[in-house]
Amino acid sequence: MKILILGGVAESKLLARKLIDHGHIVIYSLVGLVRQPDLPCEIHVGGFSHAGKSGAQGLSEYCAHHHIELLLDATHPYAVEISANAVQAAKQTAIPCWRFNRPGWNPADYPNWHSYNNWDDLFPQIIRYHRPFFSIGISALKFAEQRPPVRQQGQPGQQWIVRSARPFPETEGIIQIIAIGPFSYADERALMLEHKVDALISKNSGCSRVSRKLDAALDLNIPVFVQARPALVEVDQSFNEIDALVAAINHSANNNITLGIMRRTGS
Repeated sequence: MKILILGGVAESKLLARKLIDHGHIVIYSLVGLVRQPDLPCEIHVGGFSHAGKSGAQGLSEYCAHHHIELLLDATHPYAVEISANAVQAAKQTAIPCWRFNRPGWNPADYPNWHSYNNWDDLFPQIIRYHRPFFSIGISALKFAEQRPPVRQQGQPGQQWIVRSARPFPETEGIIQIIAIGPFSYADERALMLEHKVDALISKNSGCSRVSRKLDAALDLNIPVFVQARPALVEVDQSFNEIDALVAAINHSANNNITLGIMRRTGS
């Protein structure tokens, strides 16, 4: 079976390797390249929008041209637009769209957990902190102008610590940390101590390798503010375990079963 994987989470590379090992033809796609994936398959980098065509239309044409039989959405849980484009492209090309949906973290494991939906929801919760640490990448810069300039008479404004895989223009009041994870518990703890972090802003990515920052913040009694996951467009089938997803694909391929529109969550 010829499969296009829209990668984004760490498990997507494991998924690609397992499918290749089972004899499937895999094309692995990434919107941007931070680190070259070590995969024995064709790799597509840069998205699918071009020449005035939307991502969905470009992806649809790509699938048709490359005779893709299954489109697998293994992007980040917050990649709302890409996931929507995948569903639309699959419909236009009349192929199934399946998704690997990585489980999120459990707020019950972190008594210092606070949820937020968007910036308007987050800002009132963090305005009283002095040195919040944004581990959500450069997306935080969209709101840099709203950083409190003055806390009280004679005191400096909020100092932001922003970690990103890519450098960004220097901005007053923002310390940028350019680094690519995953990061160890010791590294996360040392960073928070060095920069005197008093609040952590994160997304519920669900990756165990990323949860070490939550563990460090808990041990240091630092509150964490975690963005709730957005609702994604429904796909034909959704799985929260890699092995269950691979088994379902192999079963369909080995038994010549059409990958139909069965809406369930594999476990």
